Amino acid sequence: MSDRLRYDIGDVQVPADEMRAFGTSALTATGVPGDDAILVVETLVHADLRGVFSHGTRLLAAYTEALEAGAINPTPNIRVSHSTGAAVVNGDRSLGQLGAWAGMQAAIDIAHDRGIGVAAVSDTGHFGAAAYWALLAADAGLIGHAASNMAGPCMLATGSRQPATGNTPLAWAFPTHGAHPVVLDMASGAYALNKLHMVGATTGSLPAGVATDSEGNPTTDASRLAYVVPAGGPKGYGIGLVHDLMAGVLSGDGATLIKGALDPANRGPRGSLFFLTIDVGAFLPLSDFRTAMDEQSRAVNSLPPAAGFSKVQMPGQPEWELFEDRVANGIAYPASVVEPLTAMAERLGLDAPAGF
Repeated sequence: MSDRLRYDIGDVQVPADEMRAFGTSALTATGVPGDDAILVVETLVHADLRGVFSHGTRLLAAYTEALEAGAINPTPNIRVSHSTGAAVVNGDRSLGQLGAWAGMQAAIDIAHDRGIGVAAVSDTGHFGAAAYWALLAADAGLIGHAASNMAGPCMLATGSRQPATGNTPLAWAFPTHGAHPVVLDMASGAYALNKLHMVGATTGSLPAGVATDSEGNPTTDASRLAYVVPAGGPKGYGIGLVHDLMAGVLSGDGATLIKGALDPANRGPRGSLFFLTIDVGAFLPLSDFRTAMDEQSRAVNSLPPAAGFSKVQMPGQPEWELFEDRVANGIAYPASVVEPLTAMAERLGLDAPAGF
């Protein structure tokens, strides 16, 4: 469905390292220690490189505002406790990437030791693109899974006029012999809400059948966008809800609907995360698994494409093709990213990247 969403891309290509330096300066200007800022910004630039602008550096504008308002703790005391085969992490109102790093690293360590690792993270923030965290596990030779919930329900249940859950993101990543793992990263709604906001800022209109206004009425008017409809009707609703429960209830924070409306200025980030890691070597040699994944990819790519398509691709493959090009040539940003980051630079007294 993503080929239906269009927004203007600028002509000037900004090197990834320039965006890393800019983003790190923005976070350190709002009190985040340097090493933590570098980690957070790396996850955001990684999303930009894969073409996932909705979950990339554009989020820095919101992150820095929340830090300045005191809603996010710039120097959290993140605590990790272990039980049999599982870890429980308290993020202490951290930036979501810091809570996510602690949770996924704990799950990876447990899986290396026990075959399967699980971690739940409470009291943290928005963790960016879910793919980044699943890919950490794949890079370690594991199958990785990541999901999150936040306060602020925004996805309708099938048959409802008001939201029942979040547009819950989830990702899976699988190691290969190839240059990149196979990765699925998706929202449970028809589109990620941030992506709809980006498209609406460019065109003023949305595709039919993907969003509603605040009364639950279908709308294509971006100015009336309030809620997203679930992908595939009851299937998307069910997928989103169960992952919402895994991240929210298992962590002790509560499901998105129970958390209620998002109010970061007064109540903190209120995000919760769930991670699952599987050590492939507990089942078969990792090299055999990688070979099987490569065979699957070749078989899918060899399928005859339908009319209007040039080839059949594995999940994540289009994003990796963008990644290779942008690592080499820089990132051309849409106006819906440039504008909030330029305003943030002015607010913080920073120089915006030259390409802006």
